[in-house]
Amino acid sequence: MRDAHRLLREATREPHERLDALFGGFDLSTREGYARFVGAQASAMIAVEAALDAAGAADVIDNWPERRRGDALRNDAATLGIEPMRLDPPSLSDHAEIAGALYVVEGSRHGARFLRKQVPDALPTAFLDSEQAPGSWAKLLDRIDAILYQPEAEAAATRSALRVFDLFGQAGRLWMKA
Repeated sequence: MRDAHRLLREATREPHERLDALFGGFDLSTREGYARFVGAQASAMIAVEAALDAAGAADVIDNWPERRRGDALRNDAATLGIEPMRLDPPSLSDHAEIAGALYVVEGSRHGARFLRKQVPDALPTAFLDSEQAPGSWAKLLDRIDAILYQPEAEAAATRSALRVFDLFGQAGRLWMKA
């Protein structure tokens, strides 16, 4: 079986780097900067999770409900006194597109420990503190590889992942100006 998830990583490297640079512009050491970061993350994540739910992500990865982080973001946002912006969810129509979106949202967990160190203890961090069960990332990558066994599926997953990166970028730019 091919490592299709490596294709996703390569195809999304530049948008991922741009998004990291954009979100690196939020000063997580201040309440205002952290609130903007949470607002941006919540705005995008809530939209993507709604799309994943509607498309049937639970049919792709059996523990999808436990992986969701929108509620943690809603709680952090409420504690910070902000309201996530409503963004249009990306269109996801098949397992390949779901796989591409899951790759992005689940991959975003990897930087959480690093980011958490920048946030003062007095601020709400349910989102950043949301940990995966051991082996969850590997299980998802195995599932992605099984779904993306044909070039058409790889292309659909890549387009989906790029749309999700774009949505997070849109949210980040909106909250930078808020």
